[in-house]
Amino acid sequence: MPDQSLIRNLKEGDAFQGFLLAQEAAYKVSAKGSEYLELKLSDASGDLKAFLWDIRAIEGDMDAIHADVFLRVKGSVTSYNGRLQMKLDKARFAADAEVGDFSAFFPVSARPVLEMLAEMDGLIDSVRDPWIQGLLRALFVENGDLRAAFALAPAAKSMHHAYLGGLLEHTLSILGMAERACAHYRGLNRDLVVAGVFLHDVGKTAELSYQRSFGYTDAGNLLGHIALESEWISRAVGKIPGFPEELRMQILHIVLSHHGRLEFGSPVLPKTPEALLVHYLDDLDGKLEVMFRAIRDEAESGSWSSYNRALDRMVYRTRWPETDSTSESVQK
Repeated sequence: MPDQSLIRNLKEGDAFQGFLLAQEAAYKVSAKGSEYLELKLSDASGDLKAFLWDIRAIEGDMDAIHADVFLRVKGSVTSYNGRLQMKLDKARFAADAEVGDFSAFFPVSARPVLEMLAEMDGLIDSVRDPWIQGLLRALFVENGDLRAAFALAPAAKSMHHAYLGGLLEHTLSILGMAERACAHYRGLNRDLVVAGVFLHDVGKTAELSYQRSFGYTDAGNLLGHIALESEWISRAVGKIPGFPEELRMQILHIVLSHHGRLEFGSPVLPKTPEALLVHYLDDLDGKLEVMFRAIRDEAESGSWSSYNRALDRMVYRTRWPETDSTSESVQK
């Protein structure tokens, strides 16, 4: 990215000039009947709404400005209802070659990918059940295309872990909790839980598009990740001679039931201890990530976040202890 301010560093009153990715773009008509451009602009550090109130300030072809293209914009940072936004003076389409390094425009996991892949391989090697280890190796080690996609994909379009590498990070986070749960609840089959965690969202590598802004593929809209991964699992199992039918059925049950409720997209409810655990840990990890993100959101101010649709509530952003000095006084 050329030398320019990151979105997360912008403050009200700042001037901005540079390249940003248009995640959303729409021409609208105001109450007074004038046409304006509303955008959602982003870089790797975050996103914000932007408005160009006079479309005559668009340089070049108006039709070239749409979602998933880069724009060169000039404007100033304002706020509305406590959230930062940008009032644009100028905007134009920017060709990919003009922008340069795309990675500067996409949020990425804070964890290095190679480190996460090494942790994934270690967990697969730790599985004692030969059938389960064989299935996991076939999908995540020997299938190079799926392995690469699993390391790159976000975990969701916007709800949680919505950044490159987010799917792998989310999976490893759940596995960390699962290890502790299996050590506590001795009746759980640890290897079956590990399989369920690895496989419960693997279909998102094909459900989501993440080459530009995050969205859904045709397969994602038509089938969804649960249907996609169920087919992949059955296909992989079919290539392993003698794979136990009972084990295939229990692994698929974890995948099919991991959303926990029929109205949330699972065709069945969790009916085994392993399926119940995977559902609750998946739900917990996703919701905690959303809550921590609301607490860290620098575009927000005050003790409370704005209403969060993913959590169906506002989030109390004040943390205890608030400062190091408070912590020191408590310790004394």
